[in-house]
Amino acid sequence: MKSKEKLQAAAAKLFMEKGYENTTVQEIASLAGVTERTFFRQFKDKSDVLFDTNNEMGQQLAAFITANFDVEKKPLKLAVEGFVSTSEFFESSRERVLARNQIIQSNPDLQERELLKGQVLIASITNSLSANYNSDLSELAARFAVEIFHMAFIKWIKSAEKSLAEQLLAVYELYEDSFCCVD
Repeated sequence: MKSKEKLQAAAAKLFMEKGYENTTVQEIASLAGVTERTFFRQFKDKSDVLFDTNNEMGQQLAAFITANFDVEKKPLKLAVEGFVSTSEFFESSRERVLARNQIIQSNPDLQERELLKGQVLIASITNSLSANYNSDLSELAARFAVEIFHMAFIKWIKSAEKSLAEQLLAVYELYEDSFCCVD
């Protein structure tokens, strides 16, 4: 396991045991078996341990959208399919994802940062969609796709009965059935 991954695992463990506010960078580094200096080479501060600071998910979604563009496909459907394509990451690390979510929900500053991360994700999707669709339509689709993801994610957290991909498609279908084709 790389030092970054060790630090993330150590931080999650300590945050769950002691709380985010009561955990120090020194404790995280010590539990991970690295120095504080190594910690600060990987992360700006302890909150960075919880966040995708490189916007890897946004990059994956943008790459999916670019690779799977079809003139017949609506931009919202394409963006939701992009989220479905990333769902395996969440499935393969469910316990870590659940712990991260619990930590974030227990701290208002982390909740705010999570919302800001959502805005970065919207921008990534919008930029990718704008290559092939009207910019206003692209932004609207990106915003709806992120909201569909959030709703599906919350459902997935509450119950392991359905996979995240299934939840995403179910929420998208709910949107389509309720708003898309109403006369």
